[in-house]
Amino acid sequence: MAGNRQCAIIKAMVAAVIVLYAPDMALLDRLLLSVKGQVEKLFVVDNTPENSHLLARFQPERTSGLTYIPLGENRGIATAHNIGIRESIKAGCSHVLLLDQDSALPAGMVAELLRAEERLLAAGEKVAAVGPLFIDEKTGSVSRTHRHRWLKIDRKPVDQTAGVPVETDYLISSGSLIRTCVLQEIGLMRDELFIDWVDIEWGLRARSRGYRSYIVPTTVLRHSVGDAGIKVLGREFSLHSDIRNCYIVRNATFLLRVRTMGWEWRVVTVPRIPRYILLYSWYSGHRVRSLYLLLRAFRDGLQGRLGRFN
Repeated sequence: MAGNRQCAIIKAMVAAVIVLYAPDMALLDRLLLSVKGQVEKLFVVDNTPENSHLLARFQPERTSGLTYIPLGENRGIATAHNIGIRESIKAGCSHVLLLDQDSALPAGMVAELLRAEERLLAAGEKVAAVGPLFIDEKTGSVSRTHRHRWLKIDRKPVDQTAGVPVETDYLISSGSLIRTCVLQEIGLMRDELFIDWVDIEWGLRARSRGYRSYIVPTTVLRHSVGDAGIKVLGREFSLHSDIRNCYIVRNATFLLRVRTMGWEWRVVTVPRIPRYILLYSWYSGHRVRSLYLLLRAFRDGLQGRLGRFN
């Protein structure tokens, strides 16, 4: 495989990293079945605080090639990804495929992503990550590219009939295929973010180093998103739990100071933070408490207090 000399791959060896947190077992079984035969290694990192009921499901004799890593507590998606990535590197894998517990791979997805990456590298592109076209099973919405342009973000639906990868500033983590040598050069996920903005921060950090991410429309990943959505003045917003909203506000506020996010992202994000605070508190079932927590999250972001939100 051609490409940057330090990241040339002779033969691909892919490890899938699945992060769990109180998984729906039917969806998890669907994911495990769909990934079978597509990767050489499988690392399941479990953030569920009480996960003893899952131990029996991942006994070596039942799950050949799978390594189950129970953390015993919720250490966040960034840390869980990093644990799986480090295990993949130790196992000598050339690529990591990041997956959420609610995803389902189509047949041949990994092979298609590898082919797309190989063509991009052969064309001289500096590839950070490639990922499939994303379809939300509940809404039917198709993934869009995100390109930061001056004072706005250009969001364009990806043409499913397109035969070539489409550049985007970042990919959602689930379905992202990344070379381990690229991760070693750019760095892993930021543990202190815990959850939210983790994939966006990594994508923009890679971009600041000259790397590019691509959506591959010739393969489609279906994903079940549990959060509800609303439309306000024609704009879509996802509604989460109060605590999850706090991570969104806190991390966005903190990342305003991070140079590798780029000035265009920062300019767009500054006015979004007060909108998040107002909307999330208004649509919460506990408005006063939610507003208090969100303002506290904003303060923590300004002061650089990260990690798990208590």
